[in-house]
Amino acid sequence: MKIKKRIDEDFEYIYFFKDAFNSKLIGRPYLINVDGFNAEEIKEVKDFIKKNGEEFYTVDDDGLDKTSGYYYSKDGLDFEPLDKMMADSGHTQMYYREGRQWKQL
Repeated sequence: MKIKKRIDEDFEYIYFFKDAFNSKLIGRPYLINVDGFNAEEIKEVKDFIKKNGEEFYTVDDDGLDKTSGYYYSKDGLDFEPLDKMMADSGHTQMYYREGRQWKQL
């Protein structure tokens, strides 16, 4: 798959939130001048992340303000989505799905 190769070679990680931040792709390219994805590729990238990445959600201290998304990295899930939501909405906890269970990162 062309998209998988491009993601694996060009990005350290890439993720998106289902509803927050207009569901735009957020990632860290290995090189500064990496091109983004065109409109057609964005849907394909999101489908790839959903299928091959980690489902997660972040919440605030009381667990009420929940924001869900999907994350992909060859190295596995890390704290980037929580860092983004901590700065934006004060979220302090992150959970990911492992099988049928949610576990705190």
